[in-house]
Amino acid sequence: MFGFIDATGSARKDDPRLRDVEAEMIRSHALCQKISAKKPTDPDYKGLLEELFQCEIDDSVAIVSPFYCDCGRRMKLGKNIIINKGATVLSPGIVEIEDNVLIAPEVKITTVNHDLHDRHNLLHFAKVTIKENAWICIGAIICPGVTIGKNAIVAAGAVVTKDVPDNVVVGGNPAKIIKKL
Repeated sequence: MFGFIDATGSARKDDPRLRDVEAEMIRSHALCQKISAKKPTDPDYKGLLEELFQCEIDDSVAIVSPFYCDCGRRMKLGKNIIINKGATVLSPGIVEIEDNVLIAPEVKITTVNHDLHDRHNLLHFAKVTIKENAWICIGAIICPGVTIGKNAIVAAGAVVTKDVPDNVVVGGNPAKIIKKL
């Protein structure tokens, strides 16, 4: 689908597929700089987002600048999504955001991590999925391989290292279920 690293897997620093990831990072970084220098009301704002994600963006999607995404073409966005200012998405392992998701300011989402024992040479990639009607509150961090369930709420500042079930509130570091909805 994307022509480089699988959504889940590993790659060594010398893996030739990482050259494609690096090229995508350079392309995405340049576009994020342009996006972040504009207001969401600027006429060419949506076009820049579509260029970043390399797909049509529904009119119901709102991404507030500044915004940073290192692999735009590795993101899949549904409808009626709000991504507020200061969000950072490290997406070489794919990020999928379903319909009606709210992402507050300064949220961090990552799909890549260094190996525990060979941190300079080995990278691990894992898809992040945020299911329908989830709300990720200010300053939360979503780690690689995590799925946030339908209607789930991730509290402010939470560090999510494991899947979050549907219809719960999680918080803390590491995030734990606080209550069921």
